[in-house]
Amino acid sequence: MKRCLFRSCRTCSDRAGCGREHGAALLLVLWIITLLAVVCAEFSWTMRAELGAARNFRDGEQAYYAAEAGLNRAMLELMRGAVRPQQTTADVASDGEAEEERNWGPGSRHRFQFGGVSCDVLIEDEGNKIEINTLLAKSEKDPASLKALLKKTFALEGETLDIVADSLIDWHDKDNNVTGVNGAEDDYYRSLEPPYPCRNGDIPVIEELLLVRGIDETLFFGAARPEMHEQKAKLTREELDALTAGTEPDRDTERAADEDTAPGMGMVDVFFAANPDLAGMAGYTLATTFKIDVNTATLQQLLVLDGMTPATAREIVAEREVRRFASTADPRLTGMAMYEVWKSQITVSGMKTRGLYKISATGQSPDGRVSRSVMCTAVIQKNMSLVTTWKTLN
Repeated sequence: MKRCLFRSCRTCSDRAGCGREHGAALLLVLWIITLLAVVCAEFSWTMRAELGAARNFRDGEQAYYAAEAGLNRAMLELMRGAVRPQQTTADVASDGEAEEERNWGPGSRHRFQFGGVSCDVLIEDEGNKIEINTLLAKSEKDPASLKALLKKTFALEGETLDIVADSLIDWHDKDNNVTGVNGAEDDYYRSLEPPYPCRNGDIPVIEELLLVRGIDETLFFGAARPEMHEQKAKLTREELDALTAGTEPDRDTERAADEDTAPGMGMVDVFFAANPDLAGMAGYTLATTFKIDVNTATLQQLLVLDGMTPATAREIVAEREVRRFASTADPRLTGMAMYEVWKSQITVSGMKTRGLYKISATGQSPDGRVSRSVMCTAVIQKNMSLVTTWKTLN
């Protein structure tokens, strides 16, 4: 029998067997090609994933440092504002200063570019809130005053009011004795899953109130706040493009403008936590009474006032941009809607040379896909700034 040479099978006596041998070789080649295709596809996918991760890391770092730049610029502008009066719209028209350079004061919101990355900054006057540690230290001797405040501010009643008030005092006081009949100390918190100890000392950050018995997210953030956060997260591509271009209006303000009443406020709108020793070193006095300074309050803080409507709050902000209010009896205030209802809850400051501020900054990548947010509280004087808390939000 002659052997089959190369591709010729004419002399082969077993052509069927030879065909099977040629088919196996073709199948082997196809399997090798398929395997190489899978390896190449996997390699390509891995490279694309690593490239995407590297791009996201780069954009995230750019956004974070832009946010950090926003905090530092806000502190610098607040220090400058403590030296020279804040400018008004008329001042800008007369001296030619760019509008975005003016009025970096409390209650203001700004957007600027840093190395091609946009940054949004919000400055809040913590003097418009009650320092929680100072309040609770006072309430240990007078629990009734705390209950009166909680009842008036958050409309708490009955057993819920007693649980929240007594548990707040127990969380802060330095003993393990239960206050009243509805307080909570170590025994209660260690029975939870997972267990944790009672603070029994000063509260370092206001978010810690969520660990206190009786305080849930609705009470802490306010009834309307979770819905606001959900709305804020639902952005279309067109809205995202507009936000990147700097034309997107404040969504919370826009939503409030469509409502007849102010959104429900939470503890985060009324209280803040500060280190009393650090504040004392800077010469800042922590208040235990609830008064809103109409010259420094944000729109959201103004909406906390009883009887305040979104339209009136926007009117106050617009008026003080032109000229600060001189007193609570300023004719521009007395003529506003529901003035008699909220006048007892406001105060009017002169030009501040010292203040405790909460500064929130969000940096966005050039394409708007990645953002990073940072928040700090700082005591600001004309020749110094003292950061009391610093927190990365995402």
